[in-house]
Amino acid sequence: MPVGLLEVEGTIEVSQFWPEGRSDADTTKVVVNVAADAIRFRKNDQSTFQTTHVFDNAKVKGRTNTAPIKNGKLTIRLQGIDAPELHYMPSPLSPAEKKGLTDAKRQAYHEVTHSYRQFLGATSTKALHDFLADTGEATLACRVFTRVDTPNEVFDTYGRLVGDIEVTVANKTVDINHWLVEHGFAYPTFYSSMNDDEIRAFLALAKTARTKKLPVWKNLAKTIPAFDFSLREPKANETDVLATDKGPVILPKLFRRYTNWSARKTAKVTSQNFQKFLSAGSGGKPDTCYKIDDFLSNGVHSATPRNFAEFVEGGKTIKFQPDGLVFGEAPSTLVGPDGKVIAGF
Repeated sequence: MPVGLLEVEGTIEVSQFWPEGRSDADTTKVVVNVAADAIRFRKNDQSTFQTTHVFDNAKVKGRTNTAPIKNGKLTIRLQGIDAPELHYMPSPLSPAEKKGLTDAKRQAYHEVTHSYRQFLGATSTKALHDFLADTGEATLACRVFTRVDTPNEVFDTYGRLVGDIEVTVANKTVDINHWLVEHGFAYPTFYSSMNDDEIRAFLALAKTARTKKLPVWKNLAKTIPAFDFSLREPKANETDVLATDKGPVILPKLFRRYTNWSARKTAKVTSQNFQKFLSAGSGGKPDTCYKIDDFLSNGVHSATPRNFAEFVEGGKTIKFQPDGLVFGEAPSTLVGPDGKVIAGF
């Protein structure tokens, strides 16, 4: 369990969130202050913070090869949560999928490759936008923090810093991650990079939100509904979609897999049913997960790894609760300008 703490002092622009911008309720961009101590690390709670510059001119190597800081901005994936999708585009076809594919099928896939949304995706994002906008400030000071011990634990495979964001609203410090789960605008979604205390905090918030039947819990589906190709990303200020933004919702992580399959199936790129597609995983790499009780009792190294597909029956029936699984975090590596792995802060 990580005992170190990384902090970033920055600012967050309210206008980035829909309906003004395109950011949704679980990914955001933070502008890093140019102050010398903007990013700092301490190895445990008894240590003092030290400024770190290990991310300067570095690259995150994973499914992408990207700089973690671009134009003074960090992209944050809000840890421990998954809000209904506002805009998810089916993933590009892999080289194996493209092999032998006719031009007609490539074109058919192109024609169904759009940014799709889930019910409540617009509602959840609008709620976060309005909560932050109620401060009356266009830009808010914020603190990003994450429990890590090494630089390689900071970023996900897409180069996003995985952590919590704190802002001050009405003279109170608010953890945005917690606020979204507490108010039923996001599901708790756990990854193996999280520590027990972080997970348990979300479990408590989710229990209350579920009891109150707040939005994402009230609309949680037990079966996977037919894919709706008409649900597209709303344009800026297209707030009339909010009037009909209610319906069955599945865990966004499952929705993303279902979107990838639905587009491929419609374009006749795959003949697999969804159950087999989910079991095979992306690029032949199945999604690894752990049952929550097993993970909390035994830890990532001793808990039994499972295939995510085990918790969906017949490609239709959902046999898990959003807070009942812990997913394996896809690896990433932080390297310096010389290409060598950055081992410490």
